[in-house]
Amino acid sequence: MIDDRHDHEDLCALLERYDEVISTGPSKIGCGIDHFETRENNSHGGVTVGFWVIRKDGTDTDFSFIDAVDGQPRNPDAEFVEACREAVYKDVSAATRDFFRRNADEGGRVICAVTGERVSAIASRPDYAVPTLRDIAWAFRENQGWVHAVPKGVVSPPADAQVAAQFVDMDAIIKFRAFHNRLAKIRIVSKSLLPSELAGTRHLTETKFLTLG
Repeated sequence: MIDDRHDHEDLCALLERYDEVISTGPSKIGCGIDHFETRENNSHGGVTVGFWVIRKDGTDTDFSFIDAVDGQPRNPDAEFVEACREAVYKDVSAATRDFFRRNADEGGRVICAVTGERVSAIASRPDYAVPTLRDIAWAFRENQGWVHAVPKGVVSPPADAQVAAQFVDMDAIIKFRAFHNRLAKIRIVSKSLLPSELAGTRHLTETKFLTLG
């Protein structure tokens, strides 16, 4: 719990700003603020620490500190990509485990597709070659005729305690997973590599990719 009075007041002011400028979804303040907490949020298989507001009626929800400071509503196009990532997370995780099972050495390590060094499962992560996940998501939108906007009812609207956008249309989930698994080329890379170091290597051809689907 956030105990410091000044920190509490700063977060109250920030949440008021959030409600004023983030026009979509229900009010984060709701019936009134009781206190704030920091909690671990699980999204895309990763863990981040975020702020949560606990209201006077006992309900709670997360809020984005960055969005509140930035003062811009969440981008629906970015939320669609986020929903796409959530939709295939289990497929990618299963393929990653299978890749290690088939390719790991006696120490449980595989070759990083960029550095050529061997990395363990805990020190590595899956990374898209070309096309990237964003490219696949946009190609899927074009395929579905959703270039200008994703229809309502396909992706979850903003809601309390929702740390990631998700597909709510089951038909869209099934179609996107199949579409993604046909196009995706995912490799294993070291977690120590920066995004800038990965960007220029996505056209590598002599790489073992995960088997999806």
